[in-house]
Amino acid sequence: MNFHLIDWVILVVYLAGTVYIGLRARRYVENMEGYYVAGRKVKVALGSATLIATEIGVVTFMYFGQLGYLTGFSCFILGLIGVFGYMVIGKTGFIVSGLRRLKVITIPEFYELRYDKSVRWLGGVLLFVGGVLNMGVFLRFDGIFLTETMGLGEKEKAVVMVIMLIIVVSYTILGGMFSVVITDFIQFVVLSFGMLIATIFVLSKVSMASIAHTVVTQYGKDGVDPITNPQFGWVFIFWMLVGSIALSALNQPAVSKSFASESPEVGRKVFLFSGFTLAGRYMIPMLWGVAALAMFGPKINSLVAMPRLLGTLVPSGLLGLMVAGMLAASMSTYSAYLLAWSTVATRDIIAPLLKSPMSDKANVAMTRIVAGAIGIFMLVFGLFYQLPSTAFQYLSLTGAMYAAGAFACVTAGLYWKKANIVGAYSGLALGAVAPAAFLVLSQFQDTLPKGLHFLINVNVSGFLSFVLAAAGMVIGSLLTQNTRPPVQLPKSYYDDEAGGKSYV
Repeated sequence: MNFHLIDWVILVVYLAGTVYIGLRARRYVENMEGYYVAGRKVKVALGSATLIATEIGVVTFMYFGQLGYLTGFSCFILGLIGVFGYMVIGKTGFIVSGLRRLKVITIPEFYELRYDKSVRWLGGVLLFVGGVLNMGVFLRFDGIFLTETMGLGEKEKAVVMVIMLIIVVSYTILGGMFSVVITDFIQFVVLSFGMLIATIFVLSKVSMASIAHTVVTQYGKDGVDPITNPQFGWVFIFWMLVGSIALSALNQPAVSKSFASESPEVGRKVFLFSGFTLAGRYMIPMLWGVAALAMFGPKINSLVAMPRLLGTLVPSGLLGLMVAGMLAASMSTYSAYLLAWSTVATRDIIAPLLKSPMSDKANVAMTRIVAGAIGIFMLVFGLFYQLPSTAFQYLSLTGAMYAAGAFACVTAGLYWKKANIVGAYSGLALGAVAPAAFLVLSQFQDTLPKGLHFLINVNVSGFLSFVLAAAGMVIGSLLTQNTRPPVQLPKSYYDDEAGGKSYV
């Protein structure tokens, strides 16, 4: 076992302190808006820290570490693409400022304002299903990471997963967004320190010269050129360029930090300042993965290579601090995602089906119940589901299941006056078709006719989802302008101060 007494003490003290602080945050929850969006009081510094913490967890380290191990330096292109997406949003306020001005709590609420209640319900279902499937593998990756770095056996993985689930669900369910924001700031600090420790020890034991030599030896040109690398290519890059904006602006756990900000301008700046650190947050775990290739060679399980490297190189004491940092990141991600998807389920799927509106108290209670149910699903799904591709591609594709249609509907709804309900239905449905087909058909690829094999090319499916969603929105809207006239947003939204000059 890599973990010693001092490591256990550090880890247990940290986890206990985080849960205590998260639970204490419950007293700041005064009403429903306080539970869901922290009373819309979050400023730039705190908002940026909590967004950074939300957007990188153990699952992030795992899939970027795996990519580094499998593709060498060519995957670093994703860091640049990620910065591009955040900078576009942060400089222009694209999508996020408009949604914040409308004071929505969830993205599907916008669908009701711009289209109707039925579009809100369909959008809520797709957002919830895609989001929960996306989150379904998080616990599994945490289990792999912890068992490898701590030196535990395979039998302990399920126990680790259960403990992680109980810790995060407890303070997220009770404290809501206040717990998430307050603990995220602490976890951001610990995470930064943990990443620094890990990187210092990795580079002290595995030189950059050795890493570069290994990449060239194992992968040749493909190890440095994302265009020629079979994992990537032009289709992948185009998909990621569009997806970096769509997933950043319309990923409910991330954009909820903008919704919780004290103004649209603050919400925009949260993305801008978070974007400055994004390349490093992507490339550091990728570098760990490439270092694992240099140290262990190409023949071990790509998912365990990076955590095994950290568990081998980081000494006792500092290993406890590093694992605390990694768990800090993971807890931030879990808490934000659990709150986001349970909020969508309550407000956009369950509430519209009821004959009378739920009270604030009932809304919060139902959200807590759904969060617990999502946690149970994560445990079962994580134990039994087999990924059809690399972890990064699976997560990107399940994200595209909801982001492609949402991108078409929200962008058109904010900036194109001809967008209507038919276009919204078409965009949402067609955006989910290609990812859903991939997830189902990839489980039967051995018996799938060759003519349909393009559907199990993850890059094609991901890119196609955005093309189909956009086509559905534009064609559906233009063909039905007379029969289904567009419903416009409140007039105040379109005045010059609200940014209406960009509306066409």
